[in-house]
Amino acid sequence: MSSLAPAPLQTSSWLTAWRFDAVGVILALALLVPYVVLLARARSRGIHWPWWRAASYIVLGVGSLVYVTCGPVGVYRSTLMWMFAAQVAVVGTVTPVGLAIGDPLRLIEAAAGSRGSLVHRITHSRAARVLTFPAVSCLLDIGGILAVFLTPYGEKAARSTLVGTLLLVQLLVVGLLFVLPTLADDLLPDWATPAVRTFLAFFDGLADAVPGILVMTAHSLLLPGFPGFAASADVVRGGLSHGLDQQYAGGALLVVAETIGIPMLAAVFVEWLRSDRAEAAVTDARLDDLEARRRAQAPDAVGTGPDQPWWLTDPRLADRFGRHDDS
Repeated sequence: MSSLAPAPLQTSSWLTAWRFDAVGVILALALLVPYVVLLARARSRGIHWPWWRAASYIVLGVGSLVYVTCGPVGVYRSTLMWMFAAQVAVVGTVTPVGLAIGDPLRLIEAAAGSRGSLVHRITHSRAARVLTFPAVSCLLDIGGILAVFLTPYGEKAARSTLVGTLLLVQLLVVGLLFVLPTLADDLLPDWATPAVRTFLAFFDGLADAVPGILVMTAHSLLLPGFPGFAASADVVRGGLSHGLDQQYAGGALLVVAETIGIPMLAAVFVEWLRSDRAEAAVTDARLDDLEARRRAQAPDAVGTGPDQPWWLTDPRLADRFGRHDDS
C-alpha cells in the first residue's frame, strides 16, 4: 500500500504493474505456510490430500490475494476507485472461496488427528455457531462491503495502511464465515442439508449483487475524499471522470461477485454429491449388516420368505413406512 504514484494504466500494466506490498505478503504467508506444513504432515501419515483442493487453496485463494495486493489491482487501488472496489470484491469473495475449497479444517483433522480437537471445539463453539449462521454471516458480508462505500470507512482504508489492513482482514474473515460452513458438513445446523446449502450459495450470489448495483446507480460521489480524485492523480487516471470511475467500481463489485458465484455453486454441488455418496455407503453397510444378522439368526429361512421392500429396512425411512403391530 505504497503512496508512490504509479505510471498511467495501460493494457500491459495488467502484467507488468507489480510492487512489493508488505501487508499482502504477510497475509499470504500467514495463509500459505500453515497449509503447506499440514499437507506435509498429512502425507507423512499416509494421507494423500486431493491435488485440486491444494491447487484451489494456493492458486485461487492465496494467489488471488497476492494479485490484488502486490499486482496491478494493488498498485492502482488508491488511484482508481474501480480498482479499489475490485480489491474489496476479490478479497471478500474470490479469496475465501479458494481457501474454503482447499478444505483447511478437514486437513487439520487429517494432519493433526486428535490434536485437531481444539480447532473442532472452536469451530463448534456457541460464538462460532452464531457467526456462521447463514443469516448472520450473509448480513455481515453484505453490510461490511456496503460500509466501505457508504461511510468514510472506504476513504480511510484507501489512505491509511493500518485501516486498509484491517479492511483486508475483515473481508477475509467475514468471507470465510459464510463460505466455510456452506462447503463443510457439520458447521451448520442439522436442517442445513446439502440441498439447503446449495440454495444458500445461490441466494448469497444474488445478495452479493446488491452493493454493486447500489454503487453503480448512485447519483452522487460516495467517496468524495478518495485519494484518486485529487488533481495530482489526473495524469494516472487518464481523463476518467469521477462519476464514471464510481460506475466502474459498482460494475467491478457486481462482476466479481457474480463470476465467483458459479464456481461456488459448483463446489457446493460437488460437496452435495460427495455427501450423498457417503450417506449411501453408510446405509448400504447397515443394510448388509442387518441381512447378515438375519441370516445368522435364521439360516434355514434364507430364501424361503418374501423379500421386504428396501424402504422398510432403510434406517432413514423405517419409522415412516414401517409396520406397527396392534397386538
